[in-house]
Amino acid sequence: MKEIRPNELIINAKGETRQIYPPRIEITTPEENIITFPDKKEIHVDWRRTFDKISQISRLVEGAEIVQEEGTFNVPLSHPEIKYAMGLVFADSHIGSYTSDHDLIRDMLETVLATPNAFLADVGDTFDNGIWGGLAHEGVIPAYMQAFTVEDIIREFGDKYGACVVGNHPEWMFTQAGIKPEATFAKLMKGPVFAGMGLLHLKAGNQNYDWAMAHNYWGKSKKNIFNVCVNLRQNEYPDADIFTVAHEHVWGYMKEKIDGKERLYIRPGTAKIRDRYARIHGIARRGQEMGVAVILGTEERFFEAYSIEDAVDLQFVRKKIADLNE
Repeated sequence: MKEIRPNELIINAKGETRQIYPPRIEITTPEENIITFPDKKEIHVDWRRTFDKISQISRLVEGAEIVQEEGTFNVPLSHPEIKYAMGLVFADSHIGSYTSDHDLIRDMLETVLATPNAFLADVGDTFDNGIWGGLAHEGVIPAYMQAFTVEDIIREFGDKYGACVVGNHPEWMFTQAGIKPEATFAKLMKGPVFAGMGLLHLKAGNQNYDWAMAHNYWGKSKKNIFNVCVNLRQNEYPDADIFTVAHEHVWGYMKEKIDGKERLYIRPGTAKIRDRYARIHGIARRGQEMGVAVILGTEERFFEAYSIEDAVDLQFVRKKIADLNE
């Protein structure tokens, strides 16, 4: 058999071969295209080190946060002989907007100051901060003065300002300017500040209650305004006693028993009762006035919602009874 050399190729059945030559292709780079950087700075990137630094800064920022997810508030009992405390639900007051009823706001605040064992539970949009869309034309005073006004309210209330939720209106301070609105509340507040939602642990005398507070939550329904409260219970705070969701400017309260426990749902209403935005967008003809209060037993476990008028009357009737028994 004929030996086939590496550079030969059989070309037919007779075994004839032909010598082949591989193509000679010489690839060269034009000298003008050869770029060198003899003084280029060397870059040393280590993704693990980068992650470590990010985590370090994240912990620094988190440690400086004012808001919290849960907080405890000791209800001030100015009249311990009255075995009940009262929490007025303050929500969507939108202080500073001409669309809000500031006489209503004043009455609510003065009521808390004058009522025995009363405190304020603020569920958001305390001041209007109307820097978005047409809201910019509704402010009677500028946004910074609205914030100063709220600070002065907190200063006077002292330990009667139980807790505050940052709503979407004050949050525009952060989205537009990078300024956290909770700084306005936290300077003088004794109670906790929640971003959007939080769980308030209430200590009222010898009794403890858990109050889930949210400015807004999903599952809105015009046919069942308490659907958001139910969702808040099911998805966030299944063991809480009281559930309050604001934002929609609707008013109402109801109770049901779940897992053998009574649960109280509250939609607190608003002071913004002249709302052009709501009318134009078919949300509602007008906002429903806020004025829901929760009565809490300090000796025996009891919690129930009332209109603000009925709750105040109950507190003063109990005070009269307590005074007569002394």
